[in-house]
Amino acid sequence: MKEIDGVKSVFEAVLQKGSQMEAGCATFDQAGRLLTIDDSFLRLSDEEKQGFSDTKAEQYVLERSLGGTENSTKIKQVVRRWRSSKKGFIWQGHVGDKLTLSRYITSEGKTCYLKVPLENEALNDQIPSSEVLFDVIQSLDIAVALYDADLCFVLSNQKYADMIAVRQDQLRPGQPIHEIMQGLTTKNRDHCDHDAAISPARKAKKLVNKIIESITRYEKGLEVKRSDGRILLSSSHETGFGGYLVTVKDVTEQRQIEEARREADMLLHKIVEACPTNFLVSRVSDGKIIYFPPASRDRFGDIDTAKSFFIKPQDREDYLKALLPTGTLDDYRVQFRRRDGSIMQGLTSARVTDYKGEDVIVSSTRDITEQLLMQKELEEQREIAHQNEKISALGGLLAGVAHELNNPLSIVVGYALMLQDKTDDPEVKRRVDRIAIAAERCAKIVKTFLAMARQRPMQIENCNLNEAIEVAMDVAGYGLRVSGAKITLSLANDLPCVAADHDQMAQVFTNLIVNAEHALSEKGEEGELVIRSSFDELLAEVVVDVIDNGVGIPKEIQARIFEPFFTTKDVGSGTGVGLAFCHRIVDAHNGNLSFRSSLKTGTCFTVRMKASGENQINDDVLNVTEPRNLKQRVLVVDDEQGVADLISEILTEDGYQVTTVNSAKAALIELQHHSFEAVLSDVKMPGIDGTELLQRITEQFPEMASRTAFVTGDTLSTDVASFIEHSKCLHIEKPVSPRELVMLVQSLIQKNGK
Repeated sequence: MKEIDGVKSVFEAVLQKGSQMEAGCATFDQAGRLLTIDDSFLRLSDEEKQGFSDTKAEQYVLERSLGGTENSTKIKQVVRRWRSSKKGFIWQGHVGDKLTLSRYITSEGKTCYLKVPLENEALNDQIPSSEVLFDVIQSLDIAVALYDADLCFVLSNQKYADMIAVRQDQLRPGQPIHEIMQGLTTKNRDHCDHDAAISPARKAKKLVNKIIESITRYEKGLEVKRSDGRILLSSSHETGFGGYLVTVKDVTEQRQIEEARREADMLLHKIVEACPTNFLVSRVSDGKIIYFPPASRDRFGDIDTAKSFFIKPQDREDYLKALLPTGTLDDYRVQFRRRDGSIMQGLTSARVTDYKGEDVIVSSTRDITEQLLMQKELEEQREIAHQNEKISALGGLLAGVAHELNNPLSIVVGYALMLQDKTDDPEVKRRVDRIAIAAERCAKIVKTFLAMARQRPMQIENCNLNEAIEVAMDVAGYGLRVSGAKITLSLANDLPCVAADHDQMAQVFTNLIVNAEHALSEKGEEGELVIRSSFDELLAEVVVDVIDNGVGIPKEIQARIFEPFFTTKDVGSGTGVGLAFCHRIVDAHNGNLSFRSSLKTGTCFTVRMKASGENQINDDVLNVTEPRNLKQRVLVVDDEQGVADLISEILTEDGYQVTTVNSAKAALIELQHHSFEAVLSDVKMPGIDGTELLQRITEQFPEMASRTAFVTGDTLSTDVASFIEHSKCLHIEKPVSPRELVMLVQSLIQKNGK
C-alpha cells in the first residue's frame, strides 16, 4: 500500500490518485450508523440500507466494500487503517485491483469514506485535476457547491442544481450567489422549477437572505422548506483559500420518518396510558419508578418506588433473586399492597433491560385474587361432589345390606309376633317378647338407615319431631351409651306437628347427636346429653333443644361453624359438612337453627319450626273395618321361600286362602287358571321382576292391576323407588309385622270394593 502525501481534502486526494473511473462514497454518523451510500461503493438492498441506518454498521460495511476474496484478518487490518488514516492510501487486492481509500470528517462530525478504483497504469497517467474533481463530486449522494471568497460560483454537482431548483446550464463560474438563488424566488419557467419556487416573493427574498447569511457564517444545519414540500438541510464549510464549500442534503424522507416515529411514539404513549394492563418500569438498584401508567397508579396509588407495594422488604429481595440471574421471570407469585391497604394476590412477569446505562425492570402483574377465591370455591364444590359420591356409594352399600337383612328380619319379626299369642307359659312368653322387641328394633334401625340414605326430593308432610328424635337416637345414640354418657329425653306430650320431611329432620337430629358425641368424647361417664322438645305458644313454634355439657365452641370460630367443610376435628374424624347440612335443611323448611356455647357449660343447639296446626295422618293404607273373614284368595309372589311362607301363615291365620309362588312366571300361570282378590309381590326378583310382572298383569289381566300390591326390602334403589311412586300401587317395606301385612291386604281388597 502506498501512502498519498499532501492530502488536504477528499477531493484533493482523488486528484492526486488520477482516476477517471467512477468513485464510490459512503457516509456514517458519529455512532457508526449508515447515512448515505452509492452502488459504486457497495451495492446494498433497501432492507440492508434501512437496517444499517439503525445500527452501528461502519466496520461491517467497510469490510464488505473491499470484497470477500481477501483473508478476513488482512481486510480488518486495512479497514482499521482506512478508519484512522488522515491521508489517503492505495490498496491492491490479490487479483491486482487497485483502490484509493480515503476519508474525510465533516464539521458536523460525520465521516465520508471514498473508494476509487484505479487501473494498473493509472498511477502514471496525467489527468487534469478539474475533470477528476468533477467526476468525484458528481457521484456524491449530497449536493455540493464551491463558492469563492466573493460568493461567486466555482463548481457544483447536478444534485445542487436540482435542489435549488435551477438548470445545470444556468450555473456559470463567476456568477454571484444572489443570481443563482433566484431559482428559489422566481416563477420564470425558463429559469427554474416552477413547482419548487417559494412564494410569495417577499417570503422567498427573506429566506434567500437568510441562506446567504448562514453561508458566510459557516453555519451548519439550516433547514429550508421548498414549496413542493421538499425539506433541504444546508451547511457551509470554510475552504483553504477563503472560499465556501456548501453542502445541501434532501432530508425530506428523513423528516417524514422522524415524523412517523414521533406519531408512532405518541400513539404508543396514548395506548400505554389507556392500556388497562398493569405494568411499570423501575430501577433495579433502588426500586425508583421510572414509568407508572394510570392503571398501575389506580392499583398502587401515587408512589415513588416499587418497594412501597411489597408487603415486606424481604419479599422484594426474594423477587430480585429469582429475576436477576436470567433477567427473565414469568408468573412469579407475589403479594402486593393496594392503595387502599388491602392485600392483592398476583402473578408477576418481568424482564431486565437497559435504559440510559442503568438496569431497569419492566414488569406486569396480574391480579389473581378473584381467581384464587373461585378456585377455593371450586375445590369446595369438588369436595361436596366427593362427599355426595361417598354418600351415594354408602347408599348403594346400604341398599344391598338392607335387602339381605330385610328378608331374614321379616321372618324373625313375623314369627316372634305370631308366637306371642300362641303360648300361655309366662317364661316362654317373656322370651318371645324379648325376641320380638329385639327383632323390631333391628327392623326399625334398618328402615331408618334406608330413609336417611334414600336420595329423593323433599316431601313435606305433617311430621312429629318427637318421632324424628327417637329415630335419630336409635341410629346415633349407640356411641354415647357405650361411653357411659347420661342421655335424657324430655319430649313434650301432644307436641304439634310441623310441615317437614320426616327423613330429613331425622338426619338433622342425627347430625346434632353425633356432634354432641364428639364434644363429650373426653367426658366419659360425666358426659350428659339432654334432648328437650316443647311448644312455644306465643310464637306458635315447636322447639327442640340438643344440649351437651362437653367442650364448648371457642368464640373466635363461632361465626364459622355453619360454613361448609369448616371443622375443628382431626383429619379422619370429621368433614365439616354436618352442621352446614343441618343449617341448610332447617332453613329450607323455613325454620331456624341457632346455638349458644360456653367453654365451661357446653353447647345448646336449638331448632325452631312453625307448627302446622294439623294432626298427623297415615296415608299409606286406607281405613279398614274389622276383617270379614270371607275366605278371599291371595296370591303371594316372593323368590325367598321363607318370606313367602311367613306371609302365607300370617294371612292364613287371618282367614285368607293363600297361594305362594317363587317367581313371576309361576304367578302369571296361576292367574291364568285361578282368580284372586289380591296379589302381593316382591319387586326385586330374578328373571321377571315386580316391575315387569305388573306390566304383564296390566296387559293380560287388566282387572288385577289395581288389586296388586308390593312387599319390598329395596326401596333405597332409585329404580324401585321410582316404580313405587309412579305405579301408585299400595306397598309396605320389609321387614313387615303381621299387623302391617293384614292391614295392607284389607286396604287393597276394600279399595277394589270386595
